[in-house]
Amino acid sequence: MRWFRKPAEVVSDEAASGLAPEPLEVTFDKEILASKLSTLKGAIAEAGGVDGLETFIEALRSKHEVFAAIVAKGDEIDAEDVRALGGLVFSVRRKLVTLMAERQGALVDGVRALVHPDVDVNERLAAFADLAADDKKLRRAIWDFGAEILHFADPEAVPLACRWVWDTSTTTGSLREFIRANDTLRSIPIGESVGAIEGARRWFYEALAEEGFYRDLPFVTDLVWVQAYSDYARSLSMSLGMIDNQFGGKQDPLELAVKMLGIDSPEGRLKGTDASLH
Repeated sequence: MRWFRKPAEVVSDEAASGLAPEPLEVTFDKEILASKLSTLKGAIAEAGGVDGLETFIEALRSKHEVFAAIVAKGDEIDAEDVRALGGLVFSVRRKLVTLMAERQGALVDGVRALVHPDVDVNERLAAFADLAADDKKLRRAIWDFGAEILHFADPEAVPLACRWVWDTSTTTGSLREFIRANDTLRSIPIGESVGAIEGARRWFYEALAEEGFYRDLPFVTDLVWVQAYSDYARSLSMSLGMIDNQFGGKQDPLELAVKMLGIDSPEGRLKGTDASLH
């Protein structure tokens, strides 16, 4: 399997990312990580027609290739490029048509500014989200759009800093699910910066290495994170009596994860999978 290799071949922290990680001030649980990995593998097996975890790694790699090619255009990025990016980001797909109709120029300029490496990544994300003005729901979507652009353009350098991974305003997100007895915590000391997410991601890299994963760690981490969030969303929906409406009793267990990662669209589509995954 392509994501395995000898520990000696693992890229060092310094070489893996130019982003300085913030010190981790929470304790993640390795048993929970192992459980999420097991659940992920079980869901893949249950889905049928999916050739193991590598299929999902390949799908995320395909998405990365699309993003990297567009971002490399820099100031030449145009409206069609923005539409292509948005089609692979679940949180903005439905909003993008309206956004492009009403604020196409601002959105294109915003993406061009977002991908300029000479400005701090946190400042770029905040400026991009400011395109939403006072619309909180739209701001969240645009933030996630920007976070995915930066991550999938260079997954080694930038972690996936979407709000579903971690949201300081609500202290919710995938990262919370790896803290044992998190329901008893009034606050969780994970910052809102991209460096804070990177600090967390380094813990997952080390923990995944102990599980035997040494390659494609950015994508494996994304998959573990989305599995944890999917479990949380399913549990929440079930507790509110919404499980049938949200997921359906017979729906594919990977449906939400595949949508959230944007690999249900043509350019990021899982290869050789059943149509129910799309």
